[in-house]
Amino acid sequence: MKNIDVLFIAPLHPYLEEQLNNRFNLLRLWTYPQQHDFFKQFSGSIRAIVGYPNFVNDREFIQKFPNLEIVSTFSVGVNHVDLEYCKEKGIRVTNTPDVLTEDVADLAIGLMLATLRKICDSDRFVRSGSWKEGDFILSTKYIYKEDVRSSAYQATPLSLLLHLPSVDQSHQSSTETHTHTTTTIMEAIGVLMTCPMSSYLEQQLSNRFNLIRMWNISQKNDFFNQNSNSIRAVVGNASAGADKELIDSLPALEIVSSFSVGLDKVDLEYCKEKGIRVTNTPDVLTEDVADLAIGLMLTTLRGICECDRYVRSGLWKKGDFKLTTKFSGKKVGIIGLGRIGAAIAKRAEAFNCPISYYSRSEKPESKYKYFPSVVELASHCDILVVACALTEETRHIVNREVINALGPKGFVINIGRGPHIDEPELVSALVEGRIAGAGLDVFENEPKVPEELFGLDNVVLLPHVGSGTVETRNAMADLVIGNLEAHFSKKPLLTPVV
Repeated sequence: MKNIDVLFIAPLHPYLEEQLNNRFNLLRLWTYPQQHDFFKQFSGSIRAIVGYPNFVNDREFIQKFPNLEIVSTFSVGVNHVDLEYCKEKGIRVTNTPDVLTEDVADLAIGLMLATLRKICDSDRFVRSGSWKEGDFILSTKYIYKEDVRSSAYQATPLSLLLHLPSVDQSHQSSTETHTHTTTTIMEAIGVLMTCPMSSYLEQQLSNRFNLIRMWNISQKNDFFNQNSNSIRAVVGNASAGADKELIDSLPALEIVSSFSVGLDKVDLEYCKEKGIRVTNTPDVLTEDVADLAIGLMLTTLRGICECDRYVRSGLWKKGDFKLTTKFSGKKVGIIGLGRIGAAIAKRAEAFNCPISYYSRSEKPESKYKYFPSVVELASHCDILVVACALTEETRHIVNREVINALGPKGFVINIGRGPHIDEPELVSALVEGRIAGAGLDVFENEPKVPEELFGLDNVVLLPHVGSGTVETRNAMADLVIGNLEAHFSKKPLLTPVV
């Protein structure tokens, strides 16, 4: 084999070049500045060409090599090879199908998610420091269902919650009077909104209740002294909920309806003690958060945001982008196999990823492998996904020991809460190369993000947009409103927690 001359058209891949050089007499075309002299010297001895799509192997080029037997192209496409002429001359032609199918399909899904969910835009938003000035815009849902809003609560919540039947003309007047009376009562109820979270939610609350916007109150102590007895509900979210101090300042408070799944900003024990109801917005955001987790895996491992920066900066003109890491088939370990964790697992399975998990206890109904500790889980996976609720027990559940167990080829994905990860340890591990990369939607002190991360290419940084699509945020808002109207109409709550 070593006496067979093989023409290597261009520096395609170091591994390929090394292996060809080990087996054949490799002639690197790009190292010969005077190609006329090269062809004069070697054209008669070259029996094989290794090419790629950017270099055309047409009739004129192939005719230079009278003893050519095979053209082996480093691609699936062969449109750069004159197949008819090769067939006529009895020259074999090969390509590289199948082995790249998964990578190309993975990238297609990654591009869909990155585009619809604005992942690269979000990453630029965080790196530029713009998050400190306000939240990122909403994006578009990837998986859409007609019943994206809760099946228990849709466009006309009041009539649904009052269980109003269809009525004939003789009963219509009394029904309308009942609805009008109920609506009037609702409008008198004071609802405190802790921070801006959704313009749709704010509008719907303002239409139905006496909405008090906490961020517009300059003198909070004076305001609560005068108005606390009229506030019967609080609407919070993942960043501003209802702690003991706020609850104590509202003696008439009956319900906290959170515009989130996580309730770590609500003092649940104190609400339970005081008889205050608490609701959240599960299920309707599960798909979006799970989609984003997969999007973070793909964009981090395949370097999609880094590729985007590479193209936009004009660097592609100077050379090809570096190789990245395959996603399909990677071992995925999930911390927390609740609604969102299970949805992530289901999606990752479609990429032939073996799934394992850690939770407080093993789930007998689960088909996935269970590990009794996060360290064991991390040591047996390539990608560690944080998808559990934030509690005192799960705070810094990903620490130095877990990060070291994951190792220099491992990736961390966090769509849970920032405090799940010991952030300084994660930053140092990324800077030192003790892990391969991270896709982060949440941070310990949002919207503050460690500036050491801004210069790293092995991270994707998002401004807490797990549920940040128009469709899902509206569905979440409907659940918040539906829970409030159910409570004040003395109906069963749609998504009760306390």
